[in-house]
Amino acid sequence: MSGSFETRLTQARQEADPAADAVVAAFAARPGGEGWGLLEAALDATPGTVPGVAPEVDALLRPLRDPPAWLDLDLVDAGAVAYWRVGAPLLFLTLTYGSLAFGYQSADLVRPLAATGRLERMAPRRIAETSRWTVAVTSPGGMHPGADGWRASVRVRLVHALVRRHLLESGAWDPAWGAPISAAGAFATAIGGFFVIPVRAMGDLGVRFSPSEREAISHLWRWIGYVMGVPEELLPVSARQAEAWVEAALSHGGEPTEDSPRLMHALLYHGLNLGPASPVAAQIVGALSRRWMGKEMADRLEVPGARLSRLVPLVRPVTRARDLVRASGLMGSDRRVAQLELALVHRTLALRRAPRGPLDPRDAEAEPVLAA
Repeated sequence: MSGSFETRLTQARQEADPAADAVVAAFAARPGGEGWGLLEAALDATPGTVPGVAPEVDALLRPLRDPPAWLDLDLVDAGAVAYWRVGAPLLFLTLTYGSLAFGYQSADLVRPLAATGRLERMAPRRIAETSRWTVAVTSPGGMHPGADGWRASVRVRLVHALVRRHLLESGAWDPAWGAPISAAGAFATAIGGFFVIPVRAMGDLGVRFSPSEREAISHLWRWIGYVMGVPEELLPVSARQAEAWVEAALSHGGEPTEDSPRLMHALLYHGLNLGPASPVAAQIVGALSRRWMGKEMADRLEVPGARLSRLVPLVRPVTRARDLVRASGLMGSDRRVAQLELALVHRTLALRRAPRGPLDPRDAEAEPVLAA
């Protein structure tokens, strides 16, 4: 890893998201949620067709509608297909108990969550909202400018700006911690939490990606990170660079806080919302988290399932058998497999009466922690 990236990462801990923060500040001066209505009109319209668009909204959306020269939307869609062809169950496990758990190792990522209390009090709902966003942004075509995933990412980016504004105005945020939901944290979440960590965990479960698939998935999350406000110089240009940079981010994100075990407990025991079966489920999914974060960190976060973690490799033959069937063509093309897996997720979320979409700024603004 180059010293220049390390320096840039350190600076990014002090940086927020000026474009999104400017929109939230401008909307705060408008009455009764009027600003969010204007945002929706701007998101849904053809550029230049909505008169009187706030300059802050235009500054936010213009670089997202006219993307950088490096963007290859065909490669983005190929990354989406590769992401889902592994199967929804494995992807859910690695994203939830690999990626979310990954975030609890870093004070930079833990402090905003602990301050809002959303994961501890509303673990199933937050996981469902995150699932809706993940499905939207990783569906083939979903991240084309103006598409569902693209619009959802803009909204979630503004939710982060709302939370950041609340934390800074509350007086409870110590400036020594850096910016709340910082640029460094946004990088760690997009590139680490949704690419490097789950791909690594899927490998532990027997999934094998080709080099071209890894690069396609990396490109997908590079573009998602860009739309979510990650500074361009913090977006890796290859899968190998992404892996090196995420390791650096982990070492710069600070140690776990006293809130980390509490948040981990909420994820493991309440995330699936299984009632009396939750303690048993926590042992099983805890075994996965322990393998993927390492024994020392798992002990610090009080993750259960130490004995069961040795049984995780038993999943690999099942994964590889499925992959052989997929590679034979019996399941159809990889795009068809991805579409079937996405349809399964949509049905599952509907059956569990999950929120119909990712968290929206209007809903976030009405939550007690932000409305207070």
